[in-house]
Amino acid sequence: MKPLFQLARSSMIWLLVSILMVMAPYISIVPSWLFVLALLAVGWRLMVYRGRWSFPHWGVRVGVMLLVLAGLVAELRHSSVMVVTVGLLIAAFVLKLTEMYRRRDALVILYVAFLLIVCSFLFYQSIPMALYSLLSLIVVTACLNTVYRSQQNNDIWRPLKRSAVLYMQALPMMLILFLIFPRIGPLWQVDMNSGQSFTGLSDSMSPGDVSRLTRSAEIAFRARFDDPLPPENRRYWRGLTYDQFDGRAWRRSDVLVAQSRAAVKSKPKPQQTVLGDLAPNSQTYHYQVVMEPTGQRWRYGLDTPLRYPAKFRQIEDWTLQEAQPLMQRTQYSLASRIGAVREALSTAQIDHYLQLPSTGNAKARQLAQRWVAEQSDIKGFTAQMMSFFARDFRYTLEPPLLQQNDSIDQFLFQSQQGFCGHFASAGVLLLRAAGIPARVVGGYLGGEMNPVDGVLTVRQYEAHAWLEYWDKEDLSWHRLDPTSVVAPLRLEQSAAQLFSNEPSFLADSMLMRNGFLSGAFLKQLRQRYEAINYDWHRWVLNFHERQSGLLQRWLGDISVVNLLLMIMLPGALVLSLVAVSLLRRRGAPKDDVMKALAQLDRCLGPKQQRRPGETVGQFFDRLSLAFPTLTEEFETLSRCYEQIRYAEDLNPELPQQFKAIIVRCCPLILKASPIDAARPAL
Repeated sequence: MKPLFQLARSSMIWLLVSILMVMAPYISIVPSWLFVLALLAVGWRLMVYRGRWSFPHWGVRVGVMLLVLAGLVAELRHSSVMVVTVGLLIAAFVLKLTEMYRRRDALVILYVAFLLIVCSFLFYQSIPMALYSLLSLIVVTACLNTVYRSQQNNDIWRPLKRSAVLYMQALPMMLILFLIFPRIGPLWQVDMNSGQSFTGLSDSMSPGDVSRLTRSAEIAFRARFDDPLPPENRRYWRGLTYDQFDGRAWRRSDVLVAQSRAAVKSKPKPQQTVLGDLAPNSQTYHYQVVMEPTGQRWRYGLDTPLRYPAKFRQIEDWTLQEAQPLMQRTQYSLASRIGAVREALSTAQIDHYLQLPSTGNAKARQLAQRWVAEQSDIKGFTAQMMSFFARDFRYTLEPPLLQQNDSIDQFLFQSQQGFCGHFASAGVLLLRAAGIPARVVGGYLGGEMNPVDGVLTVRQYEAHAWLEYWDKEDLSWHRLDPTSVVAPLRLEQSAAQLFSNEPSFLADSMLMRNGFLSGAFLKQLRQRYEAINYDWHRWVLNFHERQSGLLQRWLGDISVVNLLLMIMLPGALVLSLVAVSLLRRRGAPKDDVMKALAQLDRCLGPKQQRRPGETVGQFFDRLSLAFPTLTEEFETLSRCYEQIRYAEDLNPELPQQFKAIIVRCCPLILKASPIDAARPAL
């Protein structure tokens, strides 16, 4: 390799560090064989740099690229287009190493590294990832600074310091642009599914599905209320309803699925919807929700949502949904009321909510018919059903397995042990067998209030199922939760308190189960981090929803002139500070020796000061003639300066000795009179 094109040693080190740092966030995203390819490419380039190997033939490079393309095409079967696209970018990024001969090739690699740092935010938007990306930017910029350095300049750490200072100087302008620059929506939509697994409710529910969520302590969503928090026993977070039963599992019927598809295709509606007359004693709550990715279209809201964003759609069963599955954390504002809601059902709707398989669970049907004969109205029927659940049933996360056929009969008359899903499923079957329209509702119950910021955190282990029945007398839907009589503490305590002795509770989150993150000190740290993370999403990731209101408070009327002034004035201030810093730095002495010479110049008269083009040795020779009494000192200074500047093994005490001699000479110079001030320089 020609020295003209060979990168400096420090540049190669920073280049390899940059490659490793840029690729690290994609370990769990792109196929693992890409990292094997990266290690091979880096190793080959190191051997080329050391002169042991030559660059691979162009045919080898083309063959490897074709194999990579074939592998990425095969990945499309179980990965998203975005993941494969990023994988292709990474493959080109590492394969460029095998032909990096000129310095401009290194520049191409570094420019792609900047692009990969930006792409990492497509998959991660957390605070640690933002800090890591900033560090990666500093490292890549440091490498960019070393590309054109000579072979003799091998200072490794100086480029990193320069890069860090550069980003600190750019920070004020970055903040100004972040606050003021308008957000532009994406020009296209891409599938952002990175292959990650999501936890939460699905579009079907069979016995044991909800109880499995209690194994996880992952956050489902957070909510901040503008009003006082609702009581613990009224925090029912509606997700979706299940209205079709096949004898064992509940799922969303074709009717609701069709409504969902039609709602997604419909035009945006105003931000408020009317569901009917609410009960007079119902209370309205206003709150904001930050929801974690679920891979599903529905969104969670407290009890009965009344007001929701225009991008949402609400279908017949009050389920809120968006057009696209939730692949990234999102924020939205809702207004909900807790209480019964009046809704007149058509004959077709009543028949729909009475649907049951033609056969199966005969004992449960007979029990419902007997209760109908004993009770005169719906309230009496529901009271008898709740009394039945309260007698001999036990609430547990590990109920015995039920048979495929007649699972409700087996639960009601044999095992009598189950979780919320078992009770809600059995309750709806009994109600429908009695001719009362009903449906299963899936969501969450409760939430942990963070004392740091007052945000309610709802985790996966608080997943819950209950039922709703329609009363033909008042034409209203009423919530009914059998858990309230089987395990009353579930409505008064958190799930963590109630299930602490269950072996399967938090089985997938052992740090939480064993109390490691629940201790007083670590719990406070966890709560503080969650509070910071919540504000990070509201004010950074979701700033576009608050930008207009914030700017309006600052500027009044938002106009082009006001925005330009707000950008230009702080920008001018930042540039002025940078200019002042550069001017001060240019006029400052570079080291202690130059500072000492400047001090000596100040002690001399204008005629005796160092002249333009005069060397330091000539300067001291002239001073020796002008001040004979200080000849020895000036000769010592001349020898000392030559050793400081030109000696191979510098004595670290010489600069201090040089400075001390000048400090001792200055008072003597002020007292003495020069003998030969007019003699020209030697």
